Amino acid sequence: MKSYRNRLLATVAGTLLAIGVSGTQTVAQHVSETGSFKLPYEVRWNSAVLPAGDYTYSMESIPSPAMMTLSGPEGRIFLRAMVTDDKKKSNQHSNLTIESRGGDRFVHELYLADSGRHFLYWPPKIAKSERQLAQGPATTEHILVATGR
Repeated sequence: MKSYRNRLLATVAGTLLAIGVSGTQTVAQHVSETGSFKLPYEVRWNSAVLPAGDYTYSMESIPSPAMMTLSGPEGRIFLRAMVTDDKKKSNQHSNLTIESRGGDRFVHELYLADSGRHFLYWPPKIAKSERQLAQGPATTEHILVATGR
């Protein structure tokens, strides 16, 4: 009876220790990405239309799909990335890639140099009547992003 109780106590203690260690690892993986940038013109980002102005962003632990909180001149919105990638680009700063087609500008990618993460975003939906025009050449611009932790 005494050996059964000791075995049970050892099992409970081991389980609690395992839970404690896994909880510590989870907290250690909770990395927050923050930063800021300035949009010089109106841009579409997923389904949101963002006016020109100063913006700040934050991401919690970067799960997939990556969720970002973006604060700007018109308040706060939440954005989700389509794809994430972890390939570092040598000698490149954090930036937003803005693609232009016709008169529309939209965010195509966010690259964070510190972590080497790429976040790709959905292009805007194009009406059937405008698809021929949209197939024309696209131009890209890069806007620098200041990052911090």
